[in-house]
Amino acid sequence: MEQLPRVSILLVDDRRENLLALAAILEPLGQELVWARSGREALGAAANRPFAVILMDIRMPDLDGFETTALLKQREGSRHTPVIFISGFPEAHHVLRSYASGAVDYILKPIDPDALRSKVSVFVHLCQHQVALEQARVELEERVVARTAELEAANRQLSREIVQRKAAEQRLFDRAFHDDLTGLANRALFMIHLNRAIARWRRRPSPSFAVLLLDVDRFKTVNDTMGHLAGDALLVQLAARLQTCLRDVDTVARLGGDEFAILLDGISDPDDARGLIDRIETTIGAPFRIDDKELGASASIGLVIMGAGHARTEDLLRDADTAMYADKERRRALR
Repeated sequence: MEQLPRVSILLVDDRRENLLALAAILEPLGQELVWARSGREALGAAANRPFAVILMDIRMPDLDGFETTALLKQREGSRHTPVIFISGFPEAHHVLRSYASGAVDYILKPIDPDALRSKVSVFVHLCQHQVALEQARVELEERVVARTAELEAANRQLSREIVQRKAAEQRLFDRAFHDDLTGLANRALFMIHLNRAIARWRRRPSPSFAVLLLDVDRFKTVNDTMGHLAGDALLVQLAARLQTCLRDVDTVARLGGDEFAILLDGISDPDDARGLIDRIETTIGAPFRIDDKELGASASIGLVIMGAGHARTEDLLRDADTAMYADKERRRALR
């Protein structure tokens, strides 16, 4: 069984022998006994600590028991502290005045020790339980605050872990589906988009879509004469220019080496793509700045429109590749 807290009892009497007698009676209760030899001492003691009960003599030289009790009841800290008067006056007007002043009991001298201990113990136990309840409330609040802080810290850690996990997942996705050099979609991601476009076309053939394959002309010459770093710089700049030519719904990818692929949504006729091809050729035709040198470049472009003859992605890419090499041969013939 949990031990109840120790509380204080205030004994107020101007005569030392009376205080000693009260202390002897109440000592078996095992609580702290505080003495006051006057009303003013009692007020000072009550201002510094709470008491389970106050045993108050009536006749005292400076403030009598009634006056002292009235002042105690005016203070917030002692307003609800029970007061028991200890008196040698049996007169009814003293009894009535004691209750009117806020006392809870009026005990006549000579005192019955058992009766006094019994009455005082009631208020002692009540105060002990109140103190224990308040201590439990404070401890509970402290545990709640500590637990709340732990949960907040755990939530912050969880949030950091979620952000870190998402960042890690994004890095994995980028490595798996994006080209390390240009940052464009890679072949794997382009094939995912292309397969989705084919699936949509099968549900609703119109409008259709187109695939462009683009190959940089004489790219090997750039690598051989200027070095692979210059070739990589050219591919990075070319990729950035391609992105400026496209709409948000289009997808451009680097398939590998100097070969790029573009998926054009909402294209049903080659003439619809001609303007875009012209824009790409014009954009790529502007000089590139590589190692403080200007470098001209061009590209061969193959176009294919999705139709009934393209049952698989391989069919589309094959026809686009054929068209690209036809364009490359045409360009060679013009040189």
